[in-house]
This record gives sequence, structure tokens and C-alpha cells, in this order.
Amino acid sequence: MAAIDIKTLGRSSLTGGFAQAWRILSRFILTPIIIAQLGMEGYGAWTLVFSLAAYVDMSNLGLGLAYSKFTAECVRTKEYERLEQILGAGIAAIVPVGLVGFGVAWWLGESIVSVLRVPAELVPDTAFAMLVVIAAMVLRMTVGCRLEILAGLQRIDLTFRLSVLASIIEFCVSLPLLLLGYGIRGLAIGHAAGQATMFALAYFMVGKRLPQVRISPRRATRQGLRELLSVGGRFQMLAMWNTVMGQGIKLFLSWLMGVQWLGIYELADKLVQLGKTASEAVIAPLMPAFASLRAGGEALRERMLFLKGSKADVVLGGMSFAFLGLFAPSILLLWTGQPQPWATWALQVLAGGEAVMLLTSIVSSSLRARGQVGLEFRWAVLNFTLSLVLLAVLVPTMEFEGLIYARVIARLFSTTWYLHSFFKVSQITWGEYLRETRLPVLLLLLLGVGAAILFARALVPWPELSGLSPRWAAVLDVAVWSVPYLLLLGAGVWRICLVADERVALADFGRSLLRRDREPSQAPEVIIVGSATDALVEAAGVVGRVQVMSVSESGQYLLSGGSARLVLVVLEPDGDPSELWSWTIENRPELAEAMAFVGGIEHSLYAEHGVRHYAETPNAAQFEADWPQSESAPSDG
Repeated sequence: MAAIDIKTLGRSSLTGGFAQAWRILSRFILTPIIIAQLGMEGYGAWTLVFSLAAYVDMSNLGLGLAYSKFTAECVRTKEYERLEQILGAGIAAIVPVGLVGFGVAWWLGESIVSVLRVPAELVPDTAFAMLVVIAAMVLRMTVGCRLEILAGLQRIDLTFRLSVLASIIEFCVSLPLLLLGYGIRGLAIGHAAGQATMFALAYFMVGKRLPQVRISPRRATRQGLRELLSVGGRFQMLAMWNTVMGQGIKLFLSWLMGVQWLGIYELADKLVQLGKTASEAVIAPLMPAFASLRAGGEALRERMLFLKGSKADVVLGGMSFAFLGLFAPSILLLWTGQPQPWATWALQVLAGGEAVMLLTSIVSSSLRARGQVGLEFRWAVLNFTLSLVLLAVLVPTMEFEGLIYARVIARLFSTTWYLHSFFKVSQITWGEYLRETRLPVLLLLLLGVGAAILFARALVPWPELSGLSPRWAAVLDVAVWSVPYLLLLGAGVWRICLVADERVALADFGRSLLRRDREPSQAPEVIIVGSATDALVEAAGVVGRVQVMSVSESGQYLLSGGSARLVLVVLEPDGDPSELWSWTIENRPELAEAMAFVGGIEHSLYAEHGVRHYAETPNAAQFEADWPQSESAPSDG
């Protein structure tokens, strides 16, 4: 199994970012062509296909999460027979559900889409497309379950690569069929071709990486089914609620106002999904990582992963949604070739709600890794109930606007409740969370940079270029103004939102990507564990080469046999040294004399074990006096 460190997670996140970017880009190119060929009603009908098919797919979503969790745990503990029984039980239980959904689509497809106000001339093609997409989903429930198994093996980067390949094939097949006049049928065939290729390759990849496990419904047992349902059943209920809520809004809109308004809503929603790209790339590998750490009893590393992951999610998600909200009119114009006032307004309103919603992603990953979805389920029910109440109040008078406001308000209230409840259970204070994620600082930074760009755009006259179409004018507007936006925001995040050890870790990760075959760097003589200031790093330099590490990175380094003349642990103001001290005594007792603490609370272990404790940040003179160069480094054991 792959190690869980910044390089492993970074590789998965980076690959996921590219995968998400390509998937969005391919749809970015294809969407205006669909609108040009089929009109907004045709685009809305194609959207409706996936909203209906999602009700079949939701039967597999919860089990897919359980596959990843159990794979991570069973591979960690080498319980391969148990894993075979669980996976086999899942396939045996879920395939009949998919076949029933396929049968319903076969017999009642045209009637269903007609009720949802699809124009009569588009009904046969829409029903055919729904049948093809559901058939691909049934294949997903069998061969395609290998994608979740790859995620459980900490190789979610491979699932992202397969996703990219599938989207390339879908694009290359769909585009010519669309241009040749096959319409929605051509889009469905392209989708099925990409999905089938992805599932086939995943089958061979898992067979190569996990030959100890035979994945077949014939390996199913009652015990495997009980284990799967004990976790997957809870995930399943959650998936059902999320699907009913997310896709139900689209079905309701189509029934109420027609597929043209559904197409307008989908334009905004697709860009909302684009805003999630970077943060979802960070989130994707975390659930199996949490599960593996929990199976190994590494509670401290699990807590640090939660806080660091939350920070990355907040930073990347906030930057993305602020960009979309700021440049929404130009982005939609350059995308579709025509002004989209309703979609622009919807995107700007939704961006704020979705940015807040992202705060729950790491919480959900942590809970799912524990097999605990009760809290997330209650959150989904609360969100669903609030949405229904607000839809009933706002839609009769405000119609489309009321639907958008209902979605945002419900998510704001339910998300606040969800975070507060999780923090109580996990003994995390709001103060610790806000301090570690730097959320208030990021919010002020986003507001300041956004206001500066708006002011500059209003102050600087935009040149009128003869012969330049509105679409190209929008392209130039985004291209020109996004540069100062990204530079200002990037510099602000680097200097204000990130602490010294995070900057060092990111710089090292970036160098490792650019110089994969470089000679290994010299081992550090001083390890600073935690959030180090530049002054502390500079002062500790008198002892020797300094490297700043997170708690998890330092633990991995020391467990691998690495050593140092000084291990300096930086504690939070209310930090307790006992847990880190106990870990050191248990795993590397010879390093006890090389360990010191900065900050934190006063503790009896300092006097009891003769451990140096600096209440305030020490200067270079103190380091020289306490850790003279003549002292030899502890052995590697």
C-alpha cells in the first residue's frame, strides 16, 4: 500500500486536478456546440437524462464508498478473504437493482420524459439516451467497482487518469456524431464508449495490483453482506438523500418551467462544479487515507490530516469561487457566445453558498472513513427539509429566483449546524479550526482583492476594438484581469495564509515534481515540527541544517530511521506535549535527549524528564548555548 504523506496525497490531488480540469474543459467545448445544434431545449433534455439516471446510480453510490473504506482497511491488515466476501456481496446485491432501473427505463422512458415537459420531437431521442446511460451505470456496478478499489489502494490518481481517458474518448466520439446530426443519441453513444473503456482498464489495473483478491459475486457470503450493509447501507441512505435533493431540484424545475430553464440552471451549475475542481482534487484521496490511518491507530496523524486538508480545501475553494463570481458575465459570454443574464445571476448567488458548502467536505471524508454517517445523514435531512420549506415559500412568487435562493439559504444554515455538531463530537473548537484554516484571513483577502479588481476595472477604460466580437471581448476581459487577480491573491495566500512549514513542504513538493531524478538532499540536523516562524528557522540554523516538517511528516521520517541533533516541537498556546513525548519514547527513545519544546502549556514532564522547554521563541544565542556544535548527533538506532 502506498504511504500516506504529502507526496502520495499530492500526487493524487494533482492528478485529480488535471482530470477534473480536462473533464470540465471537454464539456466547456462541447456545451456551446450542443446549444448551437440542439438549442437550449435540447441541452436541457440532455441534462435531464443524467438527472433521471442518477436515481438508478444512487443505489451504488453508498456501496462504492464502502468498497474504498474496506479496501483500505483490509489491505492494511492483510484480510484478503474478508475483502473478497465484502466486495462479492456488494456486486451480488446491487446488480438486480440496476437491472430493474434499466427495465423501467425500457418500458416507461418516453412517458417519463414527456411528463417532464420535454418537447415531443425530442422525446424518442431523450428516452434512448436515458436507456444507454443507465446501461453504462449497470456496467459501473459490476466491472466498474474496481475504480473504488483503486481509491482504497491509495491509487486514486489512477482513477483520475482513467477518467481523463474516458472523457477524451467520449469527446472524440460525441463531437463528430453531434455534428453529423445524431443529436442526443450521438451524445449518449459517446458517453457509453468512454465509460466502457474506463471500466475495462480498471479491471486489469486492479488485477495487477491486488492479485490476492478475487472479485466475483460468487465470493459473496452472509457475513460479507452484513459487514457491507453495516457501513454501505448507511452510505446508501445518505446517497439517496443527496440524489433526491440535487437531482430533484432539476426535475422540479423541468416540470415547473420546462427544459429551457433547466438548461439555464445547468449552465450555472456546471460552472459551480468547475469551482469545486481544485478542492475536490484535494478531498478525493482523503477518505481512504483517513481509513488507513484509523486502521493503524494513528490518531495524531489523522487529526493533523484533517486540519491541513481543511485548510487546503478552504484556500483552493475560496479562490475558485471568488474568481467565478467576479468574472461570471464574461465567463458565460465567452463560453456560450451570447449573454446569459439569468445564468450569470444564478452563478454569482450560488458561488457564495457552494463556497460555504465546501467546508463540510473534509468533515464528511473523516466521518465516512470511520463508517459513521449518522451526522452527515442528519445534515442531509436538515438541508432537504429546509429546501422544501423554502421552495414552497419562495417559488410560487419568485419562480426561478426563488429556487436559487432556497438552495443557497438551506445550505448556509445546514452547513453551519453540521460543522458545529462535528466539532463537538471531535473535540475541535471553532477557535482551533479558524486558526488552522486561516478562514477569517482568507475571507478578508478575497474581499480586498476582489474589491481592488472591481475598482480597477471601473477606473480603467476598456478599449473599443473594431471588428472584435462580444465573445472575443469577453475572452480578453477575463485574460487581462485574471492576471492581477491571481498574482495578488496568490502572493497574499503564500505570505498570509500559509505558515512557514507549509511553504517549505509545498516548495519541496514542487521541486520533487520538477526534478524527479535529483540526488537526495542532505539529511537535516534540526527538525522543527509544527508551525515555525521565519525567525525560529533562522535562529535554529546555528545548530545545523534545518527542515520544517508537519507532525505526520516528522513521524514518517523518524520511523524510517532518520535522526537529528535537535527535534524542536512547536506547540500551540494551549498545546500539551505529552502525546508527542509518549510517541517518541515508544518509537524512538534514543531521541529523547535531542528533543525540546517551544510554547504550549507548562507541564510536569519537562522537570520530570529534564526536557528543555522554551516558553518563548528562543534566539540564536540560546540555541548556541543549549545545543553546542561539539555535541554528536544521536545514532539512528
